[in-house]
Amino acid sequence: TVIMLILLAAIFVLHIIGIILLLVATIDNAWWMTDSISTDVWARWIQQNGVWNYTDLPTGSHYPQDYLQAVQASSVLACIFSILGIFVFVAQLFTLSKGQRFTISGIFQLLAC
Repeated sequence: TVIMLILLAAIFVLHIIGIILLLVATIDNAWWMTDSISTDVWARWIQQNGVWNYTDLPTGSHYPQDYLQAVQASSVLACIFSILGIFVFVAQLFTLSKGQRFTISGIFQLLAC
């Protein structure tokens, strides 16, 4: 039973690490950086006279809006499904019988991918 507890703790820690990485990747403002421009999936920051100014992402053929919105939606949905997955994992741990555990939480984790 000690090995099962270690395995359970490792799975829980893996869920937490995945959630943290997803949140950092979604929120962090440093996807593409130069000395004067920082761009992420949400906005572009331009440094002028030593001050960082928030600007919208450029539009046009090289920056299609529908693709950008799809990436934004995918990032947010991955975070939501991953967080729901850990709650479902804990709920299934204490409510389902041995042979039925973790199927639904596994589905939530797959949706987060």
